[in-house]
Amino acid sequence: MRNAMILVSVMLAIYLGWPLAFGGKPRGLETPAEARGVTTVPKQAKPAVLASAAKPPMAPTRPESCYKRYQREVKLCSGDAEAACKFGAADHWDMCEATGFWPN
Repeated sequence: MRNAMILVSVMLAIYLGWPLAFGGKPRGLETPAEARGVTTVPKQAKPAVLASAAKPPMAPTRPESCYKRYQREVKLCSGDAEAACKFGAADHWDMCEATGFWPN
């Protein structure tokens, strides 16, 4: 029994230490957009003339709820990795409910 525990401990240490020792890429859960390789293009800066113009105050917008974001992310899931995508969205929903922010 003792030898089995030592073997399991060594195997766990190798499994967890391998990426640290050999530079493995950390793989976290990806959002559906990240899984599809969608990137956002940065907007160009507005000219100083437009930026200095007085804008009317806008009404504060309500942030999107965690469940609405989850529904939107799940709709984007498709293809071979649909189950993994939905699982990742559910995990992000859980984190959002706990922290109040959707993880990036």
